[in-house]
Order: sequence, then structure tokens, then C-alpha cells
Amino acid sequence: MTKLELKVKTNKLDKVNEVTLDVEAPTEIAEKAYAIACRDISNNVDIPGFRKGKALRDIIEKNYGKAYISQKAFENVFYDMLSKAASQEKIEIVDVVEISSFNLLPSQPLTFKAVVELKPDVKLGKYKGLKVAGKKMEYDQDDFIKQTLEKISNNLITFKVVEREITEGDLITIDFEGKFEDGSEVPGGKAEKFQAVLEKGRFIPEFIEKLQGVKSGESKDIEVKFPENYDKGFAGKLGKFHIKVHTVEEKVLPEINDELAKKVGVESLALLKEKIVKQMTEMQEINNKNEFENKLVEEIIKNSTFDVSERMLQREVEHLLHDVKHECEHSGLNWDEFKKDEKNKDIFDRANETANKRISIDLVLSAVIRTENIIAKPEEIEQEIKMRIAQNPEGLKNLEQDVRFRSAVHLSIVRNKALDFLVQNNEPVWGKDVNVVSAGEPKADKSEKTAKTGKSKK
Repeated sequence: MTKLELKVKTNKLDKVNEVTLDVEAPTEIAEKAYAIACRDISNNVDIPGFRKGKALRDIIEKNYGKAYISQKAFENVFYDMLSKAASQEKIEIVDVVEISSFNLLPSQPLTFKAVVELKPDVKLGKYKGLKVAGKKMEYDQDDFIKQTLEKISNNLITFKVVEREITEGDLITIDFEGKFEDGSEVPGGKAEKFQAVLEKGRFIPEFIEKLQGVKSGESKDIEVKFPENYDKGFAGKLGKFHIKVHTVEEKVLPEINDELAKKVGVESLALLKEKIVKQMTEMQEINNKNEFENKLVEEIIKNSTFDVSERMLQREVEHLLHDVKHECEHSGLNWDEFKKDEKNKDIFDRANETANKRISIDLVLSAVIRTENIIAKPEEIEQEIKMRIAQNPEGLKNLEQDVRFRSAVHLSIVRNKALDFLVQNNEPVWGKDVNVVSAGEPKADKSEKTAKTGKSKK
């Protein structure tokens, strides 16, 4: 098969990392794309006098026009041609800023002109032979054992029926019916033999407060005001609920002893504690490795030089705030007005800082990967894909051949290899002081650490 050769001209623009690409592809590319677009239109639309998929090209052109078919054909082929142009020119495109023009017609070469943003060049500073200061973390062993055993005990909670007033934390079985002040029913506000633990997160605070003190077999009418941050159909409204209590059950915590250990597959409490200490030691090692990696990457970023465009930064900010934006739109708020509101300034300041860190880390690690020629072998990619699908078969089973999924797996592997390379070729210098922490304090896992370091030089 003849290798596809494109004619590509690049022209650097004044804006940071932006270039214009003039691309010309052979006539057969245009012919094929145009034919596929005609076939897709024929297969998916009704054309008088023809069954779907049976209309000839001239009939489709007469009904829809060459310009429309050309547009569809170009949309289908553009990103593939852009990717080939980038590969041929050995450039990394991170975004398409603008498509200035294109021409795609049968018997003519495909041509287009586009403004694209390139991945910034990185002048990589010293990244090997560094001595990086850090502070080791250790868990308080007694506290770690105590909290872990309590978690195990809490996971094995049972409930027993009691004849007393309801208190927070009880498992209750109730009938309830709720109405707003105007007499309309509260959506989802009616149920029989409804069972739930009376705790925050399951009920609004006022509901919990007013239900305490009621006994099984009793009924009570209560009024609650839905919080302002509740669903927009409920927020701030007054609800009146009629409650009938069927049963009240209290938590029964298993004792922390040999029997508890046996319930989790360990012969004795002493052996369970040994297992917990081993787990604690492994977690300490992981957290200290992450701490070293964070400090190390931060140091390499300080030693390196690169330019991050405002466009690139804001694109990452939008990605970070995707869920916030979705919540705004779901609540009927205008996103542009939300961004302008001074009281939301802190959200965007923190998002900008995090976006800058993420981009900086990505650029520096990518530079290390290129410089050290770090690769992911095909068998490593396949093994990682199989492992991820095994962990989440329902969510990922259809992604095995997905190009973007495979690309993400490839990137994950080479990034982890780059971090391992940096750890092996640099040295941590741990201070004499040790940071002793409670078992309950959160620690960054490997997937989060890359969002925690670095500043770009802009």
C-alpha cells in the first residue's frame, strides 16, 4: 500500500504556540470522502421515488446540493487528515482554533487551511541527579490500629428492634406523605414501609430533629423547610409530612475481639493487628514515594522553561469546572453570569491554579518521555486494558478497541514509567523531623499526585 503523502505548509503566528496549516491531500481522498458522504445521505434520509440507500449520486446532488455534500464529507475526513499532517510534520496539535477554508469536490485535491494550537516547547531543566528535600510521613500506629478496627466493626453493624423513642442513627421503618403549603404533593414524598437510617445525607436536618422522640406505633405531623441549596423545585419551600412509625431499630456494634477477626477471615485479633500494621507500613511507603515524586516534579518544573497560552489554560479550567457548569445549568443559572459573580471568584482562582499545575506537570513529563525515549510496549497496553476492563466490565467492555481509550491507557503507562525513571535517577533527602499523622487524614494516591505540583513559567 502506498503511503499517503500530504502537502503541508506551516506558518507561525504571533499568538503563543499557534500556527496556520495549509494542507493538500490527493484527489482520491476527496473522491472517497465525497462518495461516503453521498452513501450516508442516501442511507439516512428519505428521497422521493427511492428506497433508502438506492438513490444515485446525481439525484442526491440535485436534492441536497454539492456544497452540503462537500461539507459533510469534509467533517468526516478533517480530523483524520489533520492527524496525518501533524504526524508527517512531527508536531503535536492540542486544539483547533479555526478552520479558515476548505475545498472538497470530486476530481479535485482536498485542501484546507486551519489555525491550530501546538503543544508548547519545553526547555527541560536538570532532571537527573537532583537531591530533593522532603519530610517523611508516618502514621500514629496505635491510632491507625484503633481506627481501622473501628471501621471493621462499623462495617459489620447489625440492628435490633427496640421499644423506645427514635434517636439519630436508628434504623426506622415508616409510612410518610408530604404536601406543600398549597396542598400539592411533594414529588417523591409518599411511601409505605420505607426503611432508612436516620442520619444526615439521607434526610434533611430539620426532618431528623423533629422525628426524634417518636416511638414505634406512633404517628406525627411535622413541618420542614427545604434548604435553599436543595433541588430547585423544593428549595425554600415549606413541606408538611404525616409520619407513621412502624419499627425502631438501634445499631449493634460487634465487639473488637477474636470473633470479629474471624468474621473477616483472620484467626485472631492479634494476627489482625499484625495485618493492619503491615497495611499501614505499605501505605506509608506509598505516601512517602508520592511525596518525593511531587517534590521532585515541582523542582524539575522550576528548572524548566515553557509558555502556556491563556487559551490552553482556560480550556483546562473549563474541563475542571465541567461538573460545576453542569450543576449551574441544571439549576437554571446562566454560566457566564456565574463566572462574573464576585462571590464565585475563589472557585475560579483555585481552578486556574490547579489547571496551571496540571498543564505544567503534563508538559514536563512529556518532555522527559521524549528525551528518554520512554515507550509503552503493545503487550503492556493490552495487559493494562484487560486489567481495567476486568475491574469495571460493564463500564469499559465496549472500549477495548476505542482509539481514545487506548490512547489514554498508553499515556498512563508512559507517564508512570517517566515517574519511576525520575525516582530511580534522583535522591530524596528526608529531614530529621517526621510528620506523624492520624489514620483519618487523607493522603494523595498515585492517581491524584500529578494535580498537586508545579508552576509554569509564563
